Amino acid sequence: MNSRNRKIYSLLIAVIILGGCAKGERYTTTISRSWPAAAIHRLEIREVSGTVTVDGAATDTVTLTANVRSRGIRPKPREENQGFFLTELTGDTLSIGRRDKHNVIVHVPFFRRDEVTVDYTLHVPQSLALEVRTVNGRIVTKGVDGETQLTTVNGPIDVETQGSSELTAKTVNGRVIARFLHDFQGAKLKTVNGEVRALLPASASFNGEFSQVNGDFEASFPMNIHSNPGSRRVSGQVNGGRYDLKISTVNGDIQVENSAPPVPPVAPVAPVAPSVPVAPAAPRAPASPVT
Repeated sequence: MNSRNRKIYSLLIAVIILGGCAKGERYTTTISRSWPAAAIHRLEIREVSGTVTVDGAATDTVTLTANVRSRGIRPKPREENQGFFLTELTGDTLSIGRRDKHNVIVHVPFFRRDEVTVDYTLHVPQSLALEVRTVNGRIVTKGVDGETQLTTVNGPIDVETQGSSELTAKTVNGRVIARFLHDFQGAKLKTVNGEVRALLPASASFNGEFSQVNGDFEASFPMNIHSNPGSRRVSGQVNGGRYDLKISTVNGDIQVENSAPPVPPVAPVAPVAPSVPVAPAAPRAPASPVT
């Protein structure tokens, strides 16, 4: 390569690098959608970056509010959801999110990537089955009682459910907290870097399998623990071990808690003061005879 070509090549590299470092214009967009819930029995959400919050309640409508923050990508008012994500109702399944090929839009190869972050908030019927998959973001669900599968990579997972269906919650960098309010039908809770807490009703019947490398294990249930020599795996049964409770972490504590409210202590009975004996009355002197 001669000196002239080297200069041209160097100039092109500099232009690409500067283009990759330049920040695109930022946009903030709010998108609201709703669907009749009568024909929807399953909800699937696929995202890359952003928080997903799902609340279950007595409702006949599935409602969505999406707050979108983008850099370098303009909203497209004429397209569905302004071009940021897809919504599709197929059979009894409502799918929301971005497909893999739309996850990142690259304008300058290897150097510049436009960014999109979508925070979803959904209100759904309580009985809906739910599957959420994201990469960078927190997942929060409350009141969803259908079968639930939650997966993220960088972010915590918080679940509160009646416990009438099986739960799967997995992350890599983040804690997992699952609260089962009235029942328990099985759960798999897993992370790599973070604690895992499971709060179960006193009546929960489960066979527990717990695995960790660095951290402590605590259980407030009466449980016969069986440890495996040479590993940090323990197991135990509670109330007959009807359903599986599998918890795994590498760097973090594991806590299995009884969510029943503590029984208030009985107030001690106040001691009765002993009765004071009454002194007998002094005998009366006989009356003097009348003369």
